[in-house]
Amino acid sequence: MAAVQAAGLAGPGGPQVQARPQAAPQALPVAPQTREIRLNPSTVFNGDRLKFKHFHQAVLLYLSINNHIFQTDEQKIAFVLSYLAEKEAAQWREA
Repeated sequence: MAAVQAAGLAGPGGPQVQARPQAAPQALPVAPQTREIRLNPSTVFNGDRLKFKHFHQAVLLYLSINNHIFQTDEQKIAFVLSYLAEKEAAQWREA
C-alpha cells in the first residue's frame, strides 16, 4: 500500500480515482446567412423630433439583425437615407 500511496494513486482513505480529461464541446456548424432577415422596417422618417427615438431604435435593430448584409458604413448610411423621404428629413437628405 505504501508503494501505491507513494505513486500518488491512493490517499490515506483509499484509492483515488483520477478524472479523465474531457473533450471540448464541438460547435455546430452554422450556415452563412446570405438573405436579409425581414423585420417590420422602419417607417419613413419626416424629421419629427418626437418620433426620432422610435425611428432610431427601429433602424438600429434592423441593421443589427442584418449585419451580414449591411457590413460597411456606406451601406448603413444608404439604408438610413432611403427612409429620410418626407418633409424636413427629405430636405436634409438632399443637402
